[in-house]
Amino acid sequence: MIDPFPLLLECLLSVLLSLAILRFLSQPLAGLLNRLCPDEASAHFWRCYTQLMLALAPLLCVLLLDLFIGSADLMAKLRYGLIATLGGLLIGLWLVGKRLGRFIDIADTFRSAP
Repeated sequence: MIDPFPLLLECLLSVLLSLAILRFLSQPLAGLLNRLCPDEASAHFWRCYTQLMLALAPLLCVLLLDLFIGSADLMAKLRYGLIATLGGLLIGLWLVGKRLGRFIDIADTFRSAP
């Protein structure tokens, strides 16, 4: 029988790290989106979307990695889970930064136009 405890622990680790990053970024992200978006509703949507992506990407990486590591011991699974979580956060943050960076350039172009 397969023990679900390691996978649950990896998922919990992923969610907790994602929440910590989101807590750290929530205020600057809200300010940036309020500046970039034309109205409050669109800023709220993009904030929720970004938060969801930064929570799901690490969790997806953990679940995918768990398929491939098989029956490793608990410490190895936790180590791989941490690597997958951090990798997922890195990918998620890179994608969000890349997307927001394009909008910042566009917004700055419109603001500097005569």
